[in-house]
Amino acid sequence: MSALPTPPALIKRRIVYIDEQVQKRLLIALVALEILLVTGALWMLYLQLNSVVEANLYRVHLSEKTRIYPLLLKTALFGLSGLVVINIAALWIANHVWARHVNAILEPLNLLVTRSREMDFSADASTEISHEVVTLGLRWRERERQRLARLRDEIAKLDAGDAEHMRASLEAIRALLPDK
Repeated sequence: MSALPTPPALIKRRIVYIDEQVQKRLLIALVALEILLVTGALWMLYLQLNSVVEANLYRVHLSEKTRIYPLLLKTALFGLSGLVVINIAALWIANHVWARHVNAILEPLNLLVTRSREMDFSADASTEISHEVVTLGLRWRERERQRLARLRDEIAKLDAGDAEHMRASLEAIRALLPDK
């Protein structure tokens, strides 16, 4: 069994899959919400636990019916379940905002890819969102449009010409075709 070749250690990929502005705003909003949420939950927990302790502090005779530990546990579980529910709602909202942002970028990009797959390199309408990915896609389409126009011109030269011109046109066509 032969070992798989290992990639060179010096190859470093620098691909950024995030949109810094949107993620920064979402992160700041989530951290601020978490701070407010924990502060509010601790304050409510303090008030509730304080009322339980006050109600049971000056009892001379402790009856078996009112136990303080189940009341404390119930209060703590109520506060923690509120934290969990609000955190899940906040994460759902953040996911919705992020998905909407990503889809706003992917829709024009998918349109460009579909038109390219159909070999439709006519002039692109201006896109509503100006994102780096869409801009790169538009630049690539413009380069492809120019390359295909040059290729069309070289193929047209094949019809009218002698053997030397046809050889030169074939070399130019080979240079314009992508490598496999």
